[in-house]
Amino acid sequence: MKIIHTGDVHLGSAMRNLPPEKARLRKEEIIDGFRRLCAYAKAQGVAAVLIAGDLFDENTPTTSLKKEVFSMIAEAKPACFFYVSGNHDDEFSYSEALPENLYLFSQNHGWKSYDLPENVTITGLDSKYLDEGKYKELSLKKDRFNIVVLHGDISQGERKNTETISLRRLQNNHIDYLALGHIHIPTLTAERLDSRGTYRYCGCLEGRGFDECGKKGFFLLNVADGKLESETFLSFSKRELIEIRVDISACNTYYDVERTAFSAVQNVKRENVVRLILVGQHTAGLKKDLPLLSHRLCENFFFAKISDESRVFIDYAAFLNDLSERGEFVREVGRYEMNEEIRSEIIDVGLKALAGEEIDL
Repeated sequence: MKIIHTGDVHLGSAMRNLPPEKARLRKEEIIDGFRRLCAYAKAQGVAAVLIAGDLFDENTPTTSLKKEVFSMIAEAKPACFFYVSGNHDDEFSYSEALPENLYLFSQNHGWKSYDLPENVTITGLDSKYLDEGKYKELSLKKDRFNIVVLHGDISQGERKNTETISLRRLQNNHIDYLALGHIHIPTLTAERLDSRGTYRYCGCLEGRGFDECGKKGFFLLNVADGKLESETFLSFSKRELIEIRVDISACNTYYDVERTAFSAVQNVKRENVVRLILVGQHTAGLKKDLPLLSHRLCENFFFAKISDESRVFIDYAAFLNDLSERGEFVREVGRYEMNEEIRSEIIDVGLKALAGEEIDL
Protein backbone atom coordinates (compact mmCIF):
# COMPACT_ATOMS: atom_id res chain seq x y z
CA MET A 1 0.00 0.00 0.00
CA LYS A 2 1.32 3.42 -1.00
CA ILE A 3 0.77 6.27 1.47
CA ILE A 4 1.71 9.95 1.16
CA HIS A 5 2.67 11.96 4.25
CA THR A 6 2.28 15.69 3.66
CA GLY A 7 1.14 18.80 5.53
CA ASP A 8 1.75 22.51 6.11
CA VAL A 9 0.63 23.35 2.58
CA HIS A 10 -0.74 26.73 3.72
CA LEU A 11 -3.06 27.26 0.77
CA GLY A 12 -4.14 30.87 0.51
CA SER A 13 -0.91 32.34 1.89
CA ALA A 14 -0.63 36.07 1.19
CA MET A 15 3.11 35.85 0.37
CA ARG A 16 3.76 39.37 1.70
CA ASN A 17 7.53 38.91 1.46
CA LEU A 18 7.33 39.20 -2.34
CA PRO A 19 6.41 42.07 -4.70
CA PRO A 20 2.66 42.05 -5.53
CA GLU A 21 2.94 40.50 -9.00
CA LYS A 22 5.36 37.80 -7.81
CA ALA A 23 3.20 37.19 -4.72
CA ARG A 24 0.11 36.51 -6.87
CA LEU A 25 2.04 34.06 -9.03
CA ARG A 26 3.65 32.32 -6.07
CA LYS A 27 0.27 32.01 -4.35
CA GLU A 28 -1.10 30.21 -7.40
CA GLU A 29 2.01 28.03 -7.60
CA ILE A 30 1.41 26.81 -4.04
CA ILE A 31 -2.17 25.89 -4.95
CA ASP A 32 -0.88 24.18 -8.09
CA GLY A 33 1.60 22.24 -5.94
CA PHE A 34 -1.27 20.63 -4.06
CA ARG A 35 -3.05 19.99 -7.37
CA ARG A 36 0.04 18.19 -8.67
CA LEU A 37 0.25 16.13 -5.47
CA CYS A 38 -3.37 15.03 -5.93
CA ALA A 39 -2.71 14.09 -9.55
CA TYR A 40 0.40 12.17 -8.49
CA ALA A 41 -1.56 10.24 -5.88
CA LYS A 42 -4.13 9.16 -8.47
CA ALA A 43 -1.59 8.30 -11.16
CA GLN A 44 0.65 6.29 -8.82
CA GLY A 45 -2.11 4.32 -7.16
CA VAL A 46 -1.64 5.91 -3.73
CA ALA A 47 -4.21 4.56 -1.30
CA ALA A 48 -4.00 7.24 1.41
CA VAL A 49 -2.80 10.84 1.62
CA LEU A 50 -2.10 11.98 5.19
CA ILE A 51 -2.42 15.76 5.65
CA ALA A 52 -0.80 16.60 9.00
CA GLY A 53 -2.40 20.01 9.54
CA ASP A 54 -2.38 23.50 8.05
CA LEU A 55 -3.75 22.59 4.66
CA PHE A 56 -5.04 26.17 4.64
CA ASP A 57 -3.14 29.22 5.86
CA GLU A 58 -6.03 30.54 7.91
CA ASN A 59 -9.06 29.14 9.68
CA THR A 60 -11.52 30.91 7.36
CA PRO A 61 -10.38 30.16 3.81
CA THR A 62 -12.54 31.63 1.08
CA THR A 63 -15.41 29.59 -0.28
CA SER A 64 -13.86 29.62 -3.74
CA LEU A 65 -10.55 28.29 -2.42
CA LYS A 66 -12.23 25.49 -0.47
CA LYS A 67 -14.30 24.58 -3.51
CA GLU A 68 -11.18 24.42 -5.68
CA VAL A 69 -9.25 22.31 -3.16
CA PHE A 70 -12.14 19.90 -2.56
CA SER A 71 -12.45 19.49 -6.33
CA MET A 72 -8.76 18.49 -6.53
CA ILE A 73 -9.27 15.92 -3.78
CA ALA A 74 -12.43 14.50 -5.39
CA GLU A 75 -10.67 14.12 -8.73
CA ALA A 76 -7.89 12.11 -7.06
CA LYS A 77 -10.19 9.14 -6.30
CA PRO A 78 -9.72 6.32 -5.49
CA ALA A 79 -7.00 7.89 -3.27
CA CYS A 80 -8.37 8.76 0.17
CA PHE A 81 -7.32 11.90 2.08
CA PHE A 82 -7.05 11.97 5.87
CA TYR A 83 -6.92 15.52 7.22
CA VAL A 84 -5.96 16.59 10.73
CA SER A 85 -6.37 20.34 11.20
CA GLY A 86 -3.48 22.42 12.56
CA ASN A 87 -2.97 25.70 14.37
CA HIS A 88 -3.65 27.77 11.23
CA ASP A 89 -6.85 26.00 10.21
CA ASP A 90 -8.05 24.90 13.64
CA GLU A 91 -11.56 26.27 13.17
CA PHE A 92 -12.15 24.58 9.87
CA SER A 93 -15.84 24.42 9.04
CA TYR A 94 -17.35 20.95 8.78
CA SER A 95 -20.53 22.33 7.25
CA GLU A 96 -19.05 22.29 3.76
CA ALA A 97 -20.02 19.67 1.19
CA LEU A 98 -16.90 17.53 1.58
CA PRO A 99 -15.63 15.09 -1.04
CA GLU A 100 -16.52 11.51 -0.19
CA ASN A 101 -12.81 10.59 -0.21
CA LEU A 102 -11.87 13.24 2.39
CA TYR A 103 -11.88 12.00 5.98
CA LEU A 104 -11.71 14.24 9.06
CA PHE A 105 -10.93 13.27 12.63
CA SER A 106 -12.23 15.31 15.53
CA GLN A 107 -15.86 16.02 14.89
CA ASN A 108 -16.45 14.74 18.44
CA HIS A 109 -13.24 16.30 19.84
CA GLY A 110 -11.66 12.89 20.37
CA TRP A 111 -9.47 10.33 18.63
CA LYS A 112 -10.86 8.94 15.38
CA SER A 113 -9.59 5.81 13.60
CA TYR A 114 -10.10 4.54 10.07
CA ASP A 115 -9.34 0.95 9.14
CA LEU A 116 -7.89 0.49 5.68
CA PRO A 117 -7.18 -2.69 3.72
CA GLU A 118 -3.93 -4.58 4.27
CA ASN A 119 -4.28 -4.31 8.05
CA VAL A 120 -3.55 -0.53 8.16
CA THR A 121 -5.27 1.82 10.62
CA ILE A 122 -5.00 5.62 10.48
CA THR A 123 -5.77 7.50 13.71
CA GLY A 124 -5.72 11.23 14.33
CA LEU A 125 -6.83 14.13 16.48
CA ASP A 126 -7.19 17.81 15.58
CA SER A 127 -4.42 19.82 17.22
CA LYS A 128 -6.55 22.03 19.47
CA TYR A 129 -8.13 19.02 21.21
CA LEU A 130 -4.89 17.29 22.21
CA ASP A 131 -4.74 17.80 25.98
CA GLU A 132 -3.28 15.62 28.72
CA GLY A 133 -6.41 13.57 29.06
CA LYS A 134 -6.47 12.60 25.40
CA TYR A 135 -3.23 10.61 25.67
CA LYS A 136 -4.96 8.21 28.06
CA GLU A 137 -7.82 7.75 25.59
CA LEU A 138 -5.61 6.62 22.70
CA SER A 139 -6.29 2.92 22.14
CA LEU A 140 -4.72 1.10 19.19
CA LYS A 141 -4.87 -2.57 18.25
CA LYS A 142 -1.55 -4.33 18.62
CA ASP A 143 -2.02 -6.50 15.52
CA ARG A 144 -2.62 -3.55 13.12
CA PHE A 145 -0.10 -1.32 11.34
CA ASN A 146 -0.95 1.90 13.16
CA ILE A 147 -0.34 5.35 11.73
CA VAL A 148 -1.09 8.33 13.99
CA VAL A 149 -1.40 11.82 12.46
CA LEU A 150 -0.82 14.92 14.65
CA HIS A 151 0.16 18.57 14.31
CA GLY A 152 2.40 20.43 16.77
CA ASP A 153 5.84 20.79 18.36
CA ILE A 154 7.24 17.61 19.84
CA SER A 155 8.56 17.39 23.38
CA GLN A 156 10.33 14.55 25.15
CA GLY A 157 8.67 15.59 28.40
CA GLU A 158 5.25 16.87 29.36
CA ARG A 159 2.99 19.04 27.27
CA LYS A 160 4.20 22.66 27.41
CA ASN A 161 1.39 24.45 25.58
CA THR A 162 -1.52 23.85 23.23
CA GLU A 163 0.83 23.09 20.32
CA THR A 164 3.10 20.61 22.12
CA ILE A 165 3.04 16.87 21.48
CA SER A 166 4.50 14.70 24.25
CA LEU A 167 6.43 11.86 22.67
CA ARG A 168 6.75 10.18 26.05
CA ARG A 169 2.97 9.97 26.40
CA LEU A 170 2.70 8.38 22.93
CA GLN A 171 5.29 5.69 23.52
CA ASN A 172 4.28 2.03 23.94
CA ASN A 173 0.88 2.62 22.36
CA HIS A 174 1.43 0.30 19.36
CA ILE A 175 2.24 3.22 17.03
CA ASP A 176 4.21 2.15 13.94
CA TYR A 177 4.48 5.55 12.23
CA LEU A 178 3.78 8.97 13.76
CA ALA A 179 3.07 11.42 10.91
CA LEU A 180 3.72 14.94 12.16
CA GLY A 181 3.08 18.42 10.83
CA HIS A 182 3.91 21.97 12.04
CA ILE A 183 7.68 22.09 11.49
CA HIS A 184 8.38 23.13 7.90
CA ILE A 185 11.72 21.32 7.57
CA PRO A 186 11.36 17.63 6.64
CA THR A 187 12.85 14.95 8.89
CA LEU A 188 14.71 13.08 6.16
CA THR A 189 15.64 10.18 8.43
CA ALA A 190 12.79 9.03 10.67
CA GLU A 191 13.45 9.14 14.43
CA ARG A 192 12.70 6.35 16.88
CA LEU A 193 9.53 6.80 18.92
CA ASP A 194 10.01 3.56 20.85
CA SER A 195 11.07 -0.01 20.14
CA ARG A 196 8.19 -0.40 17.69
CA GLY A 197 7.57 2.90 15.96
CA THR A 198 9.19 5.92 14.29
CA TYR A 199 8.16 9.54 13.81
CA ARG A 200 8.96 12.39 11.45
CA TYR A 201 7.88 15.78 10.17
CA CYS A 202 6.96 15.96 6.51
CA GLY A 203 7.95 19.62 6.14
CA CYS A 204 5.99 21.98 3.91
CA LEU A 205 5.12 21.23 0.30
CA GLU A 206 6.46 24.56 -0.98
CA GLY A 207 8.83 27.01 0.70
CA ARG A 208 7.29 30.44 1.30
CA GLY A 209 9.92 32.35 3.30
CA PHE A 210 13.64 32.21 3.95
CA ASP A 211 13.02 30.24 7.13
CA GLU A 212 11.95 27.44 4.78
CA CYS A 213 15.05 27.06 2.63
CA GLY A 214 16.08 23.82 0.98
CA LYS A 215 14.22 21.07 -0.83
CA LYS A 216 10.53 20.68 -0.06
CA GLY A 217 8.12 17.90 -0.91
CA PHE A 218 6.44 14.90 0.71
CA PHE A 219 7.18 11.36 1.89
CA LEU A 220 5.97 8.32 -0.01
CA LEU A 221 5.57 5.30 2.25
CA ASN A 222 5.15 1.72 1.12
CA VAL A 223 3.49 -0.58 3.67
CA ALA A 224 3.27 -4.32 3.04
CA ASP A 225 2.56 -7.29 5.29
CA GLY A 226 2.24 -5.08 8.34
CA LYS A 227 5.66 -3.48 7.84
CA LEU A 228 6.99 -0.20 6.51
CA GLU A 229 9.02 -1.51 3.59
CA SER A 230 10.25 1.82 2.21
CA GLU A 231 10.02 5.57 2.78
CA THR A 232 11.12 8.02 0.11
CA PHE A 233 11.28 11.81 0.17
CA LEU A 234 10.10 13.25 -3.14
CA SER A 235 11.16 16.83 -3.86
CA PHE A 236 8.05 18.36 -5.34
CA SER A 237 8.34 22.13 -5.08
CA LYS A 238 8.08 24.44 -8.06
CA ARG A 239 10.86 26.65 -6.70
CA GLU A 240 13.52 26.27 -4.05
CA LEU A 241 14.42 29.00 -1.58
CA ILE A 242 18.17 29.27 -1.24
CA GLU A 243 20.22 31.28 1.26
CA ILE A 244 23.92 31.89 0.63
CA ARG A 245 26.47 33.73 2.76
CA VAL A 246 28.89 35.77 0.66
CA ASP A 247 32.20 36.97 2.12
CA ILE A 248 33.08 40.40 0.74
CA SER A 249 36.22 40.92 2.84
CA ALA A 250 38.41 41.15 -0.26
CA CYS A 251 36.16 43.65 -2.09
CA ASN A 252 37.29 47.23 -2.69
CA THR A 253 34.58 48.50 -5.07
CA TYR A 254 30.91 47.92 -5.76
CA TYR A 255 31.77 45.88 -8.84
CA ASP A 256 33.96 43.64 -6.71
CA VAL A 257 30.91 43.03 -4.53
CA GLU A 258 28.72 42.34 -7.57
CA ARG A 259 31.21 39.92 -9.12
CA THR A 260 31.58 38.09 -5.81
CA ALA A 261 27.81 37.85 -5.41
CA PHE A 262 27.21 36.51 -8.91
CA SER A 263 30.03 34.02 -8.49
CA ALA A 264 28.28 32.68 -5.39
CA VAL A 265 25.01 32.05 -7.27
CA GLN A 266 26.40 30.78 -10.56
CA ASN A 267 25.04 27.26 -9.97
CA VAL A 268 21.62 28.35 -8.70
CA LYS A 269 18.73 27.74 -11.10
CA ARG A 270 16.97 30.81 -12.47
CA GLU A 271 13.53 29.73 -11.26
CA ASN A 272 14.59 29.77 -7.62
CA VAL A 273 14.26 32.40 -4.88
CA VAL A 274 17.60 33.61 -3.52
CA ARG A 275 18.73 35.45 -0.43
CA LEU A 276 22.34 36.59 -0.24
CA ILE A 277 23.79 37.54 3.12
CA LEU A 278 26.90 39.71 2.83
CA VAL A 279 29.41 38.87 5.53
CA GLY A 280 33.04 39.56 6.39
CA GLN A 281 35.07 42.67 7.22
CA HIS A 282 35.73 45.21 4.48
CA THR A 283 37.56 48.49 4.17
CA ALA A 284 35.86 51.71 5.25
CA GLY A 285 34.02 53.52 2.49
CA LEU A 286 33.20 50.43 0.42
CA LYS A 287 30.16 51.14 -1.74
CA LYS A 288 27.85 48.14 -1.61
CA ASP A 289 24.72 49.68 -3.20
CA LEU A 290 22.30 47.00 -2.02
CA PRO A 291 19.30 48.23 -4.10
CA LEU A 292 21.33 48.02 -7.32
CA LEU A 293 22.72 44.61 -6.44
CA SER A 294 19.25 43.35 -5.57
CA HIS A 295 17.89 44.67 -8.89
CA ARG A 296 20.66 42.94 -10.86
CA LEU A 297 20.04 39.65 -9.09
CA CYS A 298 16.27 39.88 -9.59
CA GLU A 299 16.94 40.01 -13.33
CA ASN A 300 18.49 36.55 -13.04
CA PHE A 301 16.15 34.83 -10.59
CA PHE A 302 12.45 34.69 -9.76
CA PHE A 303 13.22 36.90 -6.78
CA ALA A 304 16.35 37.89 -4.89
CA LYS A 305 16.93 39.62 -1.58
CA ILE A 306 20.12 41.04 -0.08
CA SER A 307 20.91 41.22 3.62
CA ASP A 308 24.04 42.90 4.91
CA GLU A 309 25.79 41.46 7.94
CA SER A 310 29.26 42.59 6.87
CA ARG A 311 31.28 44.92 9.08
CA VAL A 312 33.79 47.67 8.48
CA PHE A 313 37.39 46.95 9.43
CA ILE A 314 39.01 50.06 10.93
CA ASP A 315 42.78 50.17 11.24
CA TYR A 316 42.93 52.71 14.05
CA ALA A 317 46.74 52.81 13.94
CA ALA A 318 46.57 54.20 10.41
CA PHE A 319 44.66 57.26 11.67
CA LEU A 320 46.74 58.07 14.76
CA ASN A 321 48.90 60.66 13.00
CA ASP A 322 46.45 61.58 10.25
CA LEU A 323 45.92 65.38 10.56
CA SER A 324 43.02 65.45 8.09
CA GLU A 325 39.31 65.65 8.94
CA ARG A 326 39.18 61.88 8.37
CA GLY A 327 41.79 61.24 11.04
CA GLU A 328 40.21 63.62 13.53
CA PHE A 329 36.78 62.05 12.96
CA VAL A 330 38.04 58.49 13.48
CA ARG A 331 39.95 59.44 16.63
CA GLU A 332 36.93 61.31 18.03
CA VAL A 333 34.58 58.35 17.51
CA GLY A 334 37.20 56.09 19.07
CA ARG A 335 37.08 58.05 22.35
CA TYR A 336 33.51 56.97 23.15
CA GLU A 337 32.49 53.71 24.75
CA MET A 338 30.14 51.79 22.46
CA ASN A 339 29.59 48.47 20.73
CA GLU A 340 32.36 47.91 18.19
CA GLU A 341 29.89 46.98 15.45
CA ILE A 342 28.05 50.27 15.96
CA ARG A 343 31.36 52.16 16.10
CA SER A 344 32.50 50.69 12.78
CA GLU A 345 29.16 51.55 11.14
CA ILE A 346 29.40 55.17 12.38
CA ILE A 347 32.94 55.49 11.07
CA ASP A 348 32.00 53.97 7.71
CA VAL A 349 29.10 56.41 7.24
CA GLY A 350 31.20 59.35 8.44
CA LEU A 351 34.10 58.62 6.08
CA LYS A 352 31.70 58.32 3.15
CA ALA A 353 30.09 61.65 4.07
CA LEU A 354 33.48 63.37 4.30
CA ALA A 355 34.36 62.00 0.86
CA GLY A 356 31.05 63.18 -0.61
CA GLU A 357 30.04 59.62 -1.47
CA GLU A 358 26.54 58.11 -1.54
CA ILE A 359 25.63 56.57 1.79
CA ASP A 360 23.91 53.16 2.03
CA LEU A 361 21.45 53.20 4.93
